[in-house]
Amino acid sequence: MKYIKTNFPNELPTWIAIFLVYFFWWIVLSNFYIIPFAHLFLVIILTFHGSVQHEILHGHPTSHQGFNDLLAYPSIALWSPYFVYKSSHLKHHEDINLTIPNIDPESYFISKDDWHSLSSYRQKFAAFNMTLLGRLMLGPLWYFFALKKEFLMSFKKPFSINFLGWFSHEVFVVILLYCIWSFFNIHFFTYIFCAYLAHSLTMLRSFYEHRPNSNPNHRSVIMQTSYPLRILFLNNNYHFVHHKNPDMSWHQIPREYNSNSGKYNQSNGFFLEKGYFKWFKKYLVKPVTEPKHPAF
Repeated sequence: MKYIKTNFPNELPTWIAIFLVYFFWWIVLSNFYIIPFAHLFLVIILTFHGSVQHEILHGHPTSHQGFNDLLAYPSIALWSPYFVYKSSHLKHHEDINLTIPNIDPESYFISKDDWHSLSSYRQKFAAFNMTLLGRLMLGPLWYFFALKKEFLMSFKKPFSINFLGWFSHEVFVVILLYCIWSFFNIHFFTYIFCAYLAHSLTMLRSFYEHRPNSNPNHRSVIMQTSYPLRILFLNNNYHFVHHKNPDMSWHQIPREYNSNSGKYNQSNGFFLEKGYFKWFKKYLVKPVTEPKHPAF
């Protein structure tokens, strides 16, 4: 068996994050009807689990990625199979293609050709998706439908690794929801609703973390926000810094940015934001930008 190496002192914060997310998930489920605001705590935990998965797929906390993936595999937030998230997110890190429709898998933009082929209803929906209200309300649902479309497509090759991955995820979700209902007496609709809100909270972070620009360096935001949200998102708010240093541990990113803030601010074209909650005032019902991508 290959020896699994880890720089334990440097990776200790990541190990702690991994332990805490599963520990508190179990504690909240076990005491769901005792803990005040248990629904809110569950939403926060499921959101944090997504941040932990993001950290793990970037090569932490050990040098053996197969072992790392096992730590992230349980999709307790339900929506996305880990292997799908990992594959699409690593493709998203091809900075030259950031925001480009049909190439960047995390882009919310629509190509000019596709835009003109949409009905007026679909165009209005796409514009609504560029408001914060639209993203938080319908973004997770839209993502869910896209995932289920991929799942159905996998049936074309029922003996492929892709199909087995999708099928095992669907089975895991059914078993998980059944166990939560049976052992903790939490209705699966309640858990699904909390998972939906957790995905909405994640979409608050990603709402405008990328913008179209002819210079790829100017496409990723640096968000300066409060400490609790920085921890919740494991410093992914420093998004441009993360894209420039994708292998850097989450707890090292603030120091890297603070030591070189002038360089990073200039390099990303001063694409800076101060506080997620300001977006509620600015973009709750106003599109942050138009959904049609200004092809370069």
